[in-house]
Parts: sequence; C-alpha cells; structure tokens
Amino acid sequence: MIALDDKSDFKRLTQEELQRKTAHFQSRVQHMSESEQNNFNRNRDNYMRTLHTMHTQMGEVIVRIIALFEDISRQLKTAHNCILKDIDDWQDRQRRCMVNGERQPPLDSIERNTCLLADALTSCASYYGRLREHLDDMAEHRTHMLSWHNDIICLIRALMTKCVIIEKQPPQVMKINTRFSASVRIIAGERWGFAIKQPVIKVSLVNAEEVQTILYVLNHQISELPNINCCGEVLNGEKVMEYSTSPKTGQLQFKNLVLKKLNRAPDRRASELVTEEKFAVFFQCLVQSPYKDNSFPHQLQDSHLTLVAVSLPVTVTVHGSQCSAAEATIFWDNCFAPRNRESFAHPAAQPWNEVKVRISEWFKKSTERSLGNDALNYLGMKVLNRDSLEDIDSKLVTWQAFAKDTLKKPDRTFTFWEWLYSCIDLIKKHFLPMWKDNLIEGFISKARTEALLKAQNTEPHTFLLRFADSTLGMISISYKTPDLTVKNLIYNSKDLGKLDLAQRILHPQCYKYLYPNHLKESKFQKYYKHMTEEVPGYERDLIRAHIPQDQFDSNPGTPVSVGNTMMPGDFSTEDFLMETIDYDMPPMNNQYGDHNFNGR
Repeated sequence: MIALDDKSDFKRLTQEELQRKTAHFQSRVQHMSESEQNNFNRNRDNYMRTLHTMHTQMGEVIVRIIALFEDISRQLKTAHNCILKDIDDWQDRQRRCMVNGERQPPLDSIERNTCLLADALTSCASYYGRLREHLDDMAEHRTHMLSWHNDIICLIRALMTKCVIIEKQPPQVMKINTRFSASVRIIAGERWGFAIKQPVIKVSLVNAEEVQTILYVLNHQISELPNINCCGEVLNGEKVMEYSTSPKTGQLQFKNLVLKKLNRAPDRRASELVTEEKFAVFFQCLVQSPYKDNSFPHQLQDSHLTLVAVSLPVTVTVHGSQCSAAEATIFWDNCFAPRNRESFAHPAAQPWNEVKVRISEWFKKSTERSLGNDALNYLGMKVLNRDSLEDIDSKLVTWQAFAKDTLKKPDRTFTFWEWLYSCIDLIKKHFLPMWKDNLIEGFISKARTEALLKAQNTEPHTFLLRFADSTLGMISISYKTPDLTVKNLIYNSKDLGKLDLAQRILHPQCYKYLYPNHLKESKFQKYYKHMTEEVPGYERDLIRAHIPQDQFDSNPGTPVSVGNTMMPGDFSTEDFLMETIDYDMPPMNNQYGDHNFNGR
C-alpha cells in the first residue's frame, strides 16, 4: 500500500508531482499479483466506505457548527445592540445633566461589557480564520460561513466606531481666544491594541452642516468617513492617548484648548443671530486594526479606521452681552433634542408641561432650588400670553416665543428668556442663600401679591419678595401698610451692590412679618451683617435703609421715584416708593478749628 499524505501535503503538490505519483501508483498496481490486487481492492473499498462515512459525519458536524455559529451571531448582535443602546443612553443622560446638574453616571460598567463583547467577537473571528482552511473545498457551506463572517466584521467595526466617548464636554458657550477643556475616553482601548500603540487624537471645530455628515456616519455605522472641513482652529488640539493600567482605561484630557479662529457660515440667514449658529468640537483619530494574525479575517488586517466623536452643540460669542441669547440656544437644544439626532436642528415647539419641568431642573442646577407649581403656572401664563390656567400644560411653547419675541402682555422690550435669565443672574449674585431657604417668593404676579397681602388674616407690615416683571433683573419688596394698602420698592443689581437685601430689610419698621406670618428676625437674622471689627484710630459708619414715614399715607395709584437710579416713568405698571440710605456715624472729634478752613 502507498501511504497517502495528509491534506496539507496534498495542497503543496504541484500538478506535475500529482501526475507523476499517479503514474507510479498505476504502474505498481499493474505488476501486482492477482491475490495482491484482490487484497488491494478490498482495502480500497473499505477505505472508500470509511471515507464516505467520515465525509457524511463531517458534513453533519459542519451543519451543526454553522447552526451554532448562526446562533452565536444572533446572540452577539443582541449584546452588541444592548451595548450601543447603553452608550446612547449614557450620552443622552449626559446631555440632560447639562440642564439639571445631576452627576453623570460612570462609564465603568459600559467599558466592562464592551470588553467582554470585544473578546467574544475577536475569538469568533479568530476561530473562523482557522475553520476557513477546512471549508475551502465545500462550496455548499461557503455562503453561510461568508455571511456569518461578514456579520462579525460589521459588528467589530461598528463597536470600534462607537468607542470614542466625550467624557467631559467642552463649555457650550465659548469665546474666541478663551481657554477651555474637555476629556475623551476610548472604551475597550486595550482590546483594540491601543495600550501598545497609542493613537493621536486631533481636535477641531466644525459647523452644523459638517456635523450632519458626521452624525449620519455614526448613526448608520459607516466605516468610511468623508472629508470633513473644519471651520475653526483650535490650539493645543493634538494629543497622544494616555493609557492607565489601573484601571485599564484609555483617556485624553485636553486642559488648554483655545479657539483661535472661527469662520462662520457665509450663507447664514439674516434673521439668524450669531448666538443661534451652532458648532461642535470634533475629535478624530486614525487607527490601525490590531489584528495582525493570519487567522483573522483579511478585512481586519492592516486596515485603517477613523474613530470620531462630536460634542454637544456649542455657540461662539464675541461679547458678554450675547451670553443670555447663547444660553437660550443651548438650553432649548439640551432639553428637547431627539436621541440619535441626524443634525443640530431643534424642535420648533414643545408642550408647556415639558418646558416647565426643564425650567425647574435648570433652576435646581443653578440655584439649588426647584420651582413650585404656583411659580411654574405664573411663568406658563407669561410665556404663553394667557390669562387663565385652562389646558395650559398641553399648549405649545414655540422657540420663537420662548427666546426671540418680546413679551406681549403687557408690552415689554425684552423676551421671556431674557427676563428669566436676568432673575436667575440676580439670585446668584446677591441673595442665593435666601433663595435656597425659600425666603423669596420670586415668581408671582403683582395682582396676586396684592391679593395675598390685602387679605384680612394678613397683618399690617407683612412683606413679600418677588421679581418685578416690568424690567430686567430687579426684585421688588411689596408690603402692607397700616392703612391696608400695598406698597412696592424695587432694587436692581447696582442697588444691592451698595446695600444687600438683608440689610435693606433689617431697619425699616414697615417690614415686620415675612408672608404669611413669620417674624423677619426669625428668618433673616443670620443674614444680617454686624460690623464688630474695630480698626485702631478709625471709626466705623453704619449704613441703614430708611423709608420716610410720610410715604405710608401716599396715594398708591401714583408712581413715585425709586432712589437715585431710576425714573418713575420707567415703571408705568408698578407703584414704587422712595427709599433713602442713612449713614449713622459716631460723633467726630473736632480736631481742627474753624479757622483752619477760612478762606479755603
């Protein structure tokens, strides 16, 4: 008998060698005796039956393997979709955290699950590479294996394209030549070989049109990224990934990014403000596939992938006065942008029951106090230009009414957002602790305030603090006089910079009870400032707020001037009183005779 070589040896034979061995074998058979030929034929038949049986069994095994591979592929796709959904959920929650101030969840669980999936995918790809050698001659199974193989390739590529996550978002309102920071994390970086060969990530600024292209690539898991035109130059925007061994994560922290130059869209509509033009900070890196072993599919060997990530929308201002309008653009986008968005376009309108929740969350983040139902109802009637609360939650608040149109009832020269933004700015600058302690009613109408203070169970000298709705960034103190009328005093940021709100409440005798019936000392005592420190050789003066007594009997329907910073004509719908500031000083020693000043 001639010993047959194994399959790998047969593959190495050339056609000439095969023909030569066949001729030699036939020659040997012809010179065999009859008994040897009979023995040979019996052995040959036994071998053929054995080979046929083995071929049949191998076919059954391959069918079972293919069925097993298909089941594994379905499970891997399910796990893959779950992880991509987890990443989308995390990014959506991160966007909401920009509004409500909650702490964004950690990425550790997502990274752990991604690493497990990456290991499973690479193991399956490697096993396919070894199995493929045994299936080259089985055309009937090749289609199934190629389909399964392509599924594995697509899953690996899709997972890699989603692995770049912006862990710390850049500021969403930025200025040119102002430093900002951001950080990027590469999920499962060790599995992609980035611990050995760290990729370089580049940062640039792109406009909304280019963002639409990038988002399409990410959402549809397209591996080839078209050429992206940047519209802004970012200094210090190139860095090598830093790989941490404990925990095993790949991170990049950009601490000194500076937007140096910006090219705005030349075809921007005239009605579109600078603060409404959205951009994004764009992160990208070109990486090589980590698969170098010949057992891996050839599509994953020596191939390059461009991994990208785009930030949440950012606006670029040139002056501090644009911050309010820019914040409105960002607030609306963060609150109401859809998941897996295809562009930076935002919804044109939202029902009030959605808008009010986001406003309350924003106040909670900015001032550590959310808004109650009464305050939100007042704001809803204001932005929707309504006189009643009937079906107010279902009414649509348009972006135009929220941030672009001036308030109509009564006629104002500012928008709803500008007024709301000025109120929160006043809180943070001058009386944040009192706001957190619920000492300031804030958002309540003048008519409602007068009704509460004029009620029979309300004592005279009861006062209430609210935001004036006739002008931006002012707080009003409304109080009940002994003759049962309601008076109003109003202060802006400049006034409160001279004498803070607590000190203005401390001394006037017309303020005794904070609505409904709290003694002002029990609520404001801890905010009163007492000048106890003495400087040798100097005396301290004491600034007191004083409301002249004769104003208690003034006609409430006649507006009067407010201090020395406003004119009465500025507030046609409010009744304001004059407040004076007294400086109480100890008697001064007459160190100089009158003759020292004669003739001077």
